[in-house]
Amino acid sequence: MSSNSVGTMIVLTTGKVDRGTRATLAFSWGCAALAMGKKAAIYLTMDGTIWATPGATRGVVVAGFEPLQDYIEQFKALGGEILVCGPCSEYYCNLERSSVGGESLIPGIELVGLATIVSRIEAQSNVITF
Repeated sequence: MSSNSVGTMIVLTTGKVDRGTRATLAFSWGCAALAMGKKAAIYLTMDGTIWATPGATRGVVVAGFEPLQDYIEQFKALGGEILVCGPCSEYYCNLERSSVGGESLIPGIELVGLATIVSRIEAQSNVITF
């Protein structure tokens, strides 16, 4: 694998429609991968871009799990990358378009294009979608 590739790429396409269930699963999966020594990234696309905005996780707690915000903080602390689809966040998919844009992303989250995601995935990578 190249130095930029990931062992696990988690693609999160779901926003608040399920009250954060898929987002919680995606970030908890990412934390588990990182804790097991795998290099992991989460790609927020389509409605999933909402999770990159400040305040989006407020009050999101799925029964049996920690609050979503805790998983996001753990994921970043363990060295996970959070990548956001630039076109989706700015133009198409986000449910709360008025709150999205480069200036309103949570610190440490990177706006990227599709070529970045494709370049990070190799034959040995696992890709999981929520």
